[in-house]
Amino acid sequence: MSLKIPLALVLLLCAGFLCRPAHASNCWITQGETSAFGTLVTGSGSTTHANVKFSCYADYGETRYFKVCLSSLDTSPFKMTSNGDEEGKQYTMLFRLYSALDTSQELTSQASGRALQTSLTAEGNQVVSGTFPLQASIPAGQSNLPVRSYFNYTMGLRLTWNSATSTASLPGCQDGENEGEAIDNSSSASATLSDSCFIQSVTPLDFGTVNSTSLMSRISSTATIRSRCPVGTHYSLGISAGEHASGSQRQLCNDSHQCLQYALWQDAGTTIPWGEQTGSNTLEVTHEDGNVQNFTVYGTVPPQTLSGTGLFSDDVVITLTY
Repeated sequence: MSLKIPLALVLLLCAGFLCRPAHASNCWITQGETSAFGTLVTGSGSTTHANVKFSCYADYGETRYFKVCLSSLDTSPFKMTSNGDEEGKQYTMLFRLYSALDTSQELTSQASGRALQTSLTAEGNQVVSGTFPLQASIPAGQSNLPVRSYFNYTMGLRLTWNSATSTASLPGCQDGENEGEAIDNSSSASATLSDSCFIQSVTPLDFGTVNSTSLMSRISSTATIRSRCPVGTHYSLGISAGEHASGSQRQLCNDSHQCLQYALWQDAGTTIPWGEQTGSNTLEVTHEDGNVQNFTVYGTVPPQTLSGTGLFSDDVVITLTY
């Protein structure tokens, strides 16, 4: 009879041990990162925001404190790839991910030792959720990419964690020593390059201060038009006759409607007039590299009699046609 008692005790202790494992905390990614950059112009940068969501679980009867780290399977910068062109060639657009709370912290592979880290607390037998807010960025200057859609639908993220019953004994997870790991391949990024063009800026054309003596000779000045189009785009830049034009003659006028004649040219030799008739007197351009292009406008005021004083000005409209 007495032999049965130790056996019963052993069975009871084993049953209790099996019911209460030493570690049952766990974490997992519930939503991957989705960076939708939308449509942008070749060579320009873009920024958007995304979230990586996760949950952690604590076992029965104990409160656990978690340090949770997020890293990527690939090393930054990450890649979005286009479909193949007529020759099967694919093109790659680069982007980066940062902590939206501190953009000096970049998301990259765990090997770098720079994983993003956050903390949370879970009561016994509870699931708690957390979020890594991210800022996604396409660096400017990728000017040689053609007009296409770019995507990455299988970006891999790694979630690692450590947990403890007190914060004093809780180690971080950035050094690679982790209690657990979860991998998720559902994160994605997408962007589309448009075939649109734009005029970035135009500087004023300033002839300075003149008098009757200086107007006995031709006066010259220049302005700069900065424009950008996708790689390979052919376009034209036209300049209207101006607000004060008399027929086809451009004029600078003061508040008393007294005017001075002037002209705009495409070349430094002032032999090619700059107008707005496409294919006739507009500047014809083919964009080779997608970078911002600078175009000089050459202005001249021919010798003439000065009539009146004050500020003489004119407004012209610059049109980019593609």
